Amino acid sequence: MLLTLIYILTPILLIFLCQRFSLLEKLGVVVLSFACGITIASTVDLPQLFSFELVKSVQSNVSEISIALALPLLVFSMDVKSAFTMAGDTLKGMFLALFSVIVISIIGALLFNDELASVWQIAGMSVGAYTGGGPNMAAIKTAINGDESIFITMVSYDIIFSGLYLIFVMSIGQRLFGLFLRPYENKPLNTADDDLSHMDHMADETANGYKKLIERAKLSQTFLSLLCSGLVVGLSLVIASIVPEGMKSTVTIIAITSLGLACSFIPKIRGLANSFQLGMYLILVFCFTAGSMTDIKILMALDYSLAAYITFVLIGSLVLQAILCKLNKIDTDTFLITSSAAILSVPFIPAISGALKNREVLLPGFAAAIIGYALGNYLGIIVAHISKWLLMI
Repeated sequence: MLLTLIYILTPILLIFLCQRFSLLEKLGVVVLSFACGITIASTVDLPQLFSFELVKSVQSNVSEISIALALPLLVFSMDVKSAFTMAGDTLKGMFLALFSVIVISIIGALLFNDELASVWQIAGMSVGAYTGGGPNMAAIKTAINGDESIFITMVSYDIIFSGLYLIFVMSIGQRLFGLFLRPYENKPLNTADDDLSHMDHMADETANGYKKLIERAKLSQTFLSLLCSGLVVGLSLVIASIVPEGMKSTVTIIAITSLGLACSFIPKIRGLANSFQLGMYLILVFCFTAGSMTDIKILMALDYSLAAYITFVLIGSLVLQAILCKLNKIDTDTFLITSSAAILSVPFIPAISGALKNREVLLPGFAAAIIGYALGNYLGIIVAHISKWLLMI
């Protein structure tokens, strides 16, 4: 019980510290959650304090339950209909980004088959990570019964390589691809379908955004959001119970994603306050727990084959999408915001928009990231099984 509470409540302390200290706020709560977990894994012998079986059981349960509950909460408040009716170039650019990640991940699985064990799992989880984000990667790991050690290693490497991608996009990305793609042309939003201001609640990536969770006037709606998410997960487990044992995990994740999206079309559920923030808090719980599961040897002894695969996916998908955007006459800023929406997801869209000095791509960027969240689980599971079939495993 004590260990479970530590995993659930530690992110509250990290949020409080970020609210008090600007330096920590610049690092971000997500990064700090991972870093704090990794620090504990490398400095505290948890099995000695509790027991090896208890620690592993709590870590596994907390990480899986937090992700299962977070996935519906993240999509409840998303207006999927508006996301799919946004400006044509952004929608087209996002689908090109998703297509590029899928193609390069599968090619990578074929190229690295002799270098990496269970490369089909790596391909599926990579698609989840780079079309939706960390929550999708974790969900796909559960769906395909992915190897726990491979997943933890990928989480660690994802932090490093996604950080390098972010620095590249925010520094020279616009100038570099501007030599190849046409410049952005101002086109102010002027239709009801283009008004994505209802997604502004995702724009606050600061620690202060979590203050909404303790506003007394909204506590009942926050609790109701959690209850709805629990019902989605429970119903998904019931659905999965009627399929063969080997399909239960996959069906569970697909059902959670599909039912969560279905609920977002119900106005009363979509209007519930704080569902997105509560989902993000559960993601912090997952990040801290996943970090504490990290074997420090992973960071000390780089797996060059896995690092090469992730690098291949990131660079390869970026280049392929750029070529496809060139063929489809999509501008530089739209290319970069949609690529970032796929690879980095919602929390980083404001930072990318600011680096591009183009606020017009902010809301379309949110909508593009929503599509990634919505489709990431499906795409990752499909790619994992396609890769497995191609490799005849």
